[in-house]
Amino acid sequence: MDLVSYRGPGVSGGVSSGLGNFWKNQENDVSNWWFLDKNSLNSLSSQEKHAAPITVLPETVVDGHYRYCNEFLWPILHDLPQYAKFREEDRRSYQRFNWMIADYIDFETHASKEYFVQDYQLALLPQLLAPYSRKTVAFWHIPWPKNVQEEYVEPMCEVARGLLNGDALGFHVNEYAENFMSFAENYLPEYRVNRQRLTIEKRYADVETFNNSTLSIGGAASRSSYILRPLPNNKRPRSASRTKLLVRPLGIDLHHWSTLAKQTHIHIDHPTLAPLMDSTFILSVDRADYTKSVFERMLIVDRFFEENPDQVGSLSFVQICGKTRPGLQPFDDYWHTCKALAAATNHRWSKNGWQPVVWIEESFTPQELAHIYQRSRAMLVNPVRDGLNLTAMEYAACQNGEPGVLLLSPGAGAWDKLGSHALPANPLEPANAVSSIKQSLFMPKAERQERIQSMKKELENNTLAQWWNMFAQFRPVERVAQTGKVRALRRRAG
Repeated sequence: MDLVSYRGPGVSGGVSSGLGNFWKNQENDVSNWWFLDKNSLNSLSSQEKHAAPITVLPETVVDGHYRYCNEFLWPILHDLPQYAKFREEDRRSYQRFNWMIADYIDFETHASKEYFVQDYQLALLPQLLAPYSRKTVAFWHIPWPKNVQEEYVEPMCEVARGLLNGDALGFHVNEYAENFMSFAENYLPEYRVNRQRLTIEKRYADVETFNNSTLSIGGAASRSSYILRPLPNNKRPRSASRTKLLVRPLGIDLHHWSTLAKQTHIHIDHPTLAPLMDSTFILSVDRADYTKSVFERMLIVDRFFEENPDQVGSLSFVQICGKTRPGLQPFDDYWHTCKALAAATNHRWSKNGWQPVVWIEESFTPQELAHIYQRSRAMLVNPVRDGLNLTAMEYAACQNGEPGVLLLSPGAGAWDKLGSHALPANPLEPANAVSSIKQSLFMPKAERQERIQSMKKELENNTLAQWWNMFAQFRPVERVAQTGKVRALRRRAG
């Protein structure tokens, strides 16, 4: 099964970093990982060490796609429409980006294959890959929104229809699947939702033509300006008549993280963090993203010291927070605002060389991060909205003899499995978050051990391998078949 993702293996953040080693070690037939590296579409074979560049996408298309994903889709999907900026030209770039990825994959494989498509940057691919695939499965790594404002319904329908041309669609937790089904019921009259069976089925047995769909951006002639090879003139989708919704959160390699945490030769050389490794500190690891509630966290830290002055001079909050989405003003501004608030908190409470917030911009290796996880007294993960949050799971995996405490927001998808064993830290309820921080400092060792062991059992029941196999082994129902016509088009296309 070929894997298709926006980021490639080994890149920090989300699915790509978690799946890299696992995908390489699969004892299956040769498969490919398709991904973007800057403006280049690359393909990495499971039996090769280095990726092969396939084509370079136009900069204007890549930039427009980038803006559409991060300035429109990201806030809408996280139920934060106040941050959304919609531009029709960026939407066109998003469409073209997905078109180009799909068409180059089709052209390079020359065979009917199975595809596992990752995340919202590539939401149209299940529809676009359907003509030449035996199976197309998509996994949605971020939330599907509870509500969509009226002016944004139509572009979100385009995304949903793209996904519903695949054979299966995966979500981390039931809530996201429920939100998606509600959206389909409200805005996609051509589909029938079966909540009991978790299926969404076309009401009609066939579709008219591809160019009548919401993805229409012109015929083959108009596409030739950005796809410099022969294409079928009238691709007609051979799509799933029924899409199965599968719910399973992305797992982590529990053994890998546990092993890293037990390594005794790891030393932290960071000049600010190294002196804290034998003291009491609470850890947070985030990108500077408004969904992560870094700003609200700094306010909570300030309130904590106001209510607990006895902790001034002894407890530190370590905030590892690098910039994200460079070049986009809202995210750059958010990072500067959060850093300024941390500086103000330090100005208010610092004394005798001690400061309450240790703000670190640099990143760390997995080995170093596991050591930092293991040494921290607690970890504060309090997003307002987060698809899952792998760092919370990594933290739990790294705890052993003298475990820490996970402080987790119900807004994180990880709450679904770990929440009953964590302390609540909702950024919208600062008083309760402050109370949880204090409770974590004085929690008896036996209770900490019991909570962590319960989390590890949850992680053992949802490993990365189990997650992968659920989707790899899924077998679709019979499709709306256009096989003979598609093969004829393939031959004519050269």
